[in-house]
Amino acid sequence: MKKRFLYISILFLIFFSCEEILLEEDLTNMVVTIIAPSDGTRVENTSPTFSWNEIDQAITYRLQIARPNFENASQVVEDTTVTTTSFRTTLVRNAYEWRVRAQNTSSETAYTKAGFSIVESEDFPAREVILSSPANSMILNRTSITLQWQSVTDATAYRIQLLDTNDQVLQEETATGISIQLTFPEGTTTWRIRAENNTQSTLYSSRTLTVDSMNPKKPVATAPANQGSFTNTMVSFSWTREAVEGTTEFDSIYIYQNEQLTQLVTKDQVTSPAEITLETENTYYWFLKAFDEADNQSEASDVFSFTINP
Repeated sequence: MKKRFLYISILFLIFFSCEEILLEEDLTNMVVTIIAPSDGTRVENTSPTFSWNEIDQAITYRLQIARPNFENASQVVEDTTVTTTSFRTTLVRNAYEWRVRAQNTSSETAYTKAGFSIVESEDFPAREVILSSPANSMILNRTSITLQWQSVTDATAYRIQLLDTNDQVLQEETATGISIQLTFPEGTTTWRIRAENNTQSTLYSSRTLTVDSMNPKKPVATAPANQGSFTNTMVSFSWTREAVEGTTEFDSIYIYQNEQLTQLVTKDQVTSPAEITLETENTYYWFLKAFDEADNQSEASDVFSFTINP
């Protein structure tokens, strides 16, 4: 009786799910209405919000932005799928065309499109410095870093500040060009830039970056013992390593089938202890290296060997 009830329940769920799919509305003839930016708009904000009307039974919306338009696109600068009816991004000053369509699992509307342009405000303080590089939240393993940004019309200089995690100014410089090379401290720093002329200045544009120039410490292998032998093919590897302050560190194990370390059996990112299954009647040679998020790496640990007997 219980089995019969279970079968009926499963059939009901399958039928209900199929019915939902069959009842899903066809979006083909529906039209997405663009709210903003509308066709021909001149936008003085370099981080515009794109918005459109909601389509009933649409699950997602696909939005694309091309420069200068889709027919003569030199670059598609954005191609994303969202579940809401708005999207925000940062663009450089230029002419663009954007388009959006509604989608569900079985159909989609045609694209609705509009052309617009990103322009500078006539009011100098309302203009914005567009930061070019490094990208926001980038992790680097060097302290000497070149900052780059786009020029602002009528600016005679740019003020650059480095701030610590407590928003205290560590360093302040000025430049007349659109790049500067500075030495950053270890850790996370906010860098920000504003444009200035003889009487006015814009607001600061800011990003953060993290510097970690320290290599992880050398791992020390502890097991299996060097030149040991055993019959179990499930081998437990363990090691120790002193942590270094900075970005997240991780270990990789390298296992070879020959003493010259040319026949790689496996390489894995692992945590100690790590269990790895190997084949019998073989002698293996292994070592470890540590890495971090900034692409620093340690020295290799000493090479250990062991034999798995049949």
